Amino acid sequence: MPLPPEPYVPRRIACLDTWRDAAHTIKAYAIQRDPDPAAPMLSAEVARAARDAAAAVLRDHAAGERSHGLGFCIVHVGEEAVWLLVDWWLSGGIVCQRMLSAPLDDPRRFEPVQAPALACVWELAVTAHERDAWVRHMLRAGPSPEAWLADVLPAGSY
Repeated sequence: MPLPPEPYVPRRIACLDTWRDAAHTIKAYAIQRDPDPAAPMLSAEVARAARDAAAAVLRDHAAGERSHGLGFCIVHVGEEAVWLLVDWWLSGGIVCQRMLSAPLDDPRRFEPVQAPALACVWELAVTAHERDAWVRHMLRAGPSPEAWLADVLPAGSY
């Protein structure tokens, strides 16, 4: 019999930056289990490793005429690992995702997750915001990528 779920405790979430390369522009978010507001969301080396891994995912999987060249990623310092969810938008309202993880004791070594996983409850807060922002700014007459990029989940505990 599975263990009962633990009581929900909000985690800190913040948009780190907008990451750009030749073909993609993505909003980068961090989720931190440490509730101390003085603790950094991510170390510089984990942020750099996540950015490199996200760029590789987009280069390998998000090319093509249906891609908007827009997406978002989530770097989540969790209980079991550092998770990296890389999401990108295709024509229409389709979001695609690749999930990677890195061990807590080597948080720069991201590898693809093979399990059939989507996201945890904290990551879904970001995903829900990004879905709603996509509808508001892109799935309308006169889509506005600039408005979508500016529409980020406010930093806070979720």
